[in-house]
This record gives sequence, structure tokens and C-alpha cells, in this order.
Amino acid sequence: MSPEDVLSELSKQGILSHEQQTILADYEQKKPVSVYWELRSMLYVGITALSAGLGYLIYDNFDQIGHGSLLLAMAAGCVACLVYAWLNRPVWSTGIVTERAAFTDYALLLFCLLFLTLEGYAQYQYTLFGTRYGLATLLPALLFLPLAYRFDHRGVLGIALTALISWVGVTVRPLNLYLKTNFFDQPTVLSAIGLSLLLIGAALTLERRSIKPHFTYTYLTIAGNLLLIAILGGLFNFREQRALYALALAVVCVAFDLYARHERRTHPDRAAGSFLFLLMATVYGYIGLTFLFFTYLHPTNWGEGWYYWYFILTGIALIAYLIRQLTGIRTTA
Repeated sequence: MSPEDVLSELSKQGILSHEQQTILADYEQKKPVSVYWELRSMLYVGITALSAGLGYLIYDNFDQIGHGSLLLAMAAGCVACLVYAWLNRPVWSTGIVTERAAFTDYALLLFCLLFLTLEGYAQYQYTLFGTRYGLATLLPALLFLPLAYRFDHRGVLGIALTALISWVGVTVRPLNLYLKTNFFDQPTVLSAIGLSLLLIGAALTLERRSIKPHFTYTYLTIAGNLLLIAILGGLFNFREQRALYALALAVVCVAFDLYARHERRTHPDRAAGSFLFLLMATVYGYIGLTFLFFTYLHPTNWGEGWYYWYFILTGIALIAYLIRQLTGIRTTA
């Protein structure tokens, strides 16, 4: 119902007088509307579009502009953005920073995107890092991670964690990035699991010490997905250790489910965000269970009906479970 309908209904029931209804209706029509998030979204989209446009410009005109000129222009842009962001940096706080200068976040994000473009172009044109591909991803991770904490920027934190994850995949088997999927390689799977557990442990430790606790959601989202994907990769590809990967998948899914329920009870304001971890546990667990079911029970040999009935019944159960949990989250909120 619209505010006008609500006011009209309250007036009909005698709760509001006609004068009160008129005053409240006038206020609803003339009150200011916040466009804060709309403007922030437009600025972030603009920064991303600018970075993509610069990348296309470099790709399409590098032979006419010249490699040195492009590198100098990108380096100058990086320096300008970082200097502006640093001169307008917010006051350091272990919690959420609520007061900051205008455009600082966007200048920092643009610096990160320009730096990645500059680094990638320098590596492509001059093989800056040689065959040590891991340095190309480790350097942004080491640079962006402290910047994310200093400027309290979750977007930069996400870029830093993505670069760190890429570094692990590159340093284990660099050539396999170009030849086949990483999760066919057991060292890469184990490295991904180890890094994920390290990131999750660091996030929970920092949250317990009240150091940027709002970063925990970003850590768990990125590291949690990597952990579950790596475990599924091991479950699918390494038959000898399949039982261990199945057990690991069950433990991790239960852990995320319990964490989501704990967040809902202890932090009702985070109930909506905690649903993501519940969804991760449910979906990844369902994928693993379905794979084991069809691998070892071979329901296709039982008749054509079993194949369809499995997906129909389990799909209904899965959706009903998620709807029930989502309803509980809305009730809590």
C-alpha cells in the first residue's frame, strides 16, 4: 500500500483526523528523497566504465600512441589518484568509517584499476616480471590489502583478495592456467583449500578483536566460495581421496550453516547477509550430494523415472528449505 492509502485507511477508522491526514499527506509528498546510494552506484559504474574504456583505447591504439606514452599516462593517472586519495584520507578507525572526503573512495578504486591496467600492459609489452607470473598477482595483493584497511574500502579489499587467490593458483602450476582447468591439479586444489582456511581464520580472528569486523562478510564470501569450489574440484577429480573430500564438504557446509544461524541470533541486523552463507552451504552441499548419489548408486539403471524423480523431489525440498529459512530471517529482521 502507498502512504496515501495508509493515511486514508487510518482516517476512515477514525485514528487520524482529516487535518492530520492532510498534514501527513503533504509531508509525504514534499519530504526530501535520498539519492545517496543511487549516486554512489552511478559513480562506481562510471569508474568501471572509465577503466574499461581506457583498456579498450590502449588495445586499439597502442601502435599509434606509443608504448612509452601510454605507460607514462597510466602512471601519471595512478599517482594523481593515489595522491588525491591520500591527501583526503579518512581518520583511522578499527570500525566503520562514517566520515570521509568526497570522491576519496572513487579515486582509490580508480587507482587500483589503473594500476592493474598499467601492470598488465607492462608485463605484456616488456615482460616486466619475466616468467615469474606469480609476482604479477602478488604485487597488487600486497599493495591493495593495506590500502583497503587504511581507507576502509571493501571494494579494494575484494580486489586484493582476488589477486591473492590468483597468486596461489599461478605459483603452483603457472602453465596450467593456459592449458586446462586448475582444479584438475591436486596441488592447486590443496593450495586453494589452505589459503581459504587461512583467510577465514584471519577474518574471524580480526572480527573477535574488533578490527574491521565489517570486513568479515567480504572475507567469508570470497574465501568460502573458493573453499567450497576447491573441495568440489577434489571430489569430482580425485577418486582415491573422494571420501576425504566428501567429509570435508559436509563439515564445511555444516559450519557455514551454523555460522549463518549464529549470526541471525546474535546480530539480527546481519540476518539478511547471513542468508548468503546458508545459501552457499545448501547449494554446494546439494551439488556434492547429487554427484555422489549418481556416481555410486547409478539411479539411471533403475529406470528412466528415477532420474527425473530425484531432481523433482530434491529440488522441491531444497526450495522449501530455503524459503523456510528466508521467512525466518525476515521474521527476525
